[in-house]
Amino acid sequence: MRTLYRDGFDYFLSKPDVTAALLVGGLVLGALALVAAHLFRWNKPASALAGVSLALALSVTLVRPYWGDVRLGDPLRMCVPGHFSVTAGEALLNFVMLMPLGFFGVLATKRPLLVAMGCVSVSAGIEITQAMFELGVCDGQDFMNNSVGGVLATLAGWLLLLAVGRNRRRQQPPPPPSRPGYGPTRSGWLVQADRETVPLARHEQDTVAIGAWRRP
Repeated sequence: MRTLYRDGFDYFLSKPDVTAALLVGGLVLGALALVAAHLFRWNKPASALAGVSLALALSVTLVRPYWGDVRLGDPLRMCVPGHFSVTAGEALLNFVMLMPLGFFGVLATKRPLLVAMGCVSVSAGIEITQAMFELGVCDGQDFMNNSVGGVLATLAGWLLLLAVGRNRRRQQPPPPPSRPGYGPTRSGWLVQADRETVPLARHEQDTVAIGAWRRP
């Protein structure tokens, strides 16, 4: 884990353009996420963090000091096939890249399926964009690592929400018992308790009638 943190820190120190894009993109996407949270009644702090997480993923993958020619052909043909693996350092970075987005996204929206699909879509969009604008290699392993990491983080956030919600329900006090309702009928006064209507005796009817509220 220390190696992962050190590699990430060294990467941002050696890439001032990526660092600048992260700061600007984090402010813009974080603000847009707050607007969406206000409109859709999401959790505002988690929404802002999800926006910053998206800016992080886009800045480290799409910000380059150069732009190549636009390839109008099928970008999928230019992708290198690969499978899921976290043995190398760069593969591990790709694995954790979309984890913050998936985790904070599900905490904000409480929609795990939508967030998981969003993480997979972001990963696919990054790889296709890299292939179309020659910003990097469209690697199938990067797509798998990004997608699996984002989906696992989404699942972890959803399990956290379920655990917190269960603890809150346990801590809530039980509701007070409902008072029985009284009402007159042709045969006399009746009391309703626990969905059962029970007839009252004559002396009980007089007592209820005296204490009952009457309209003027």
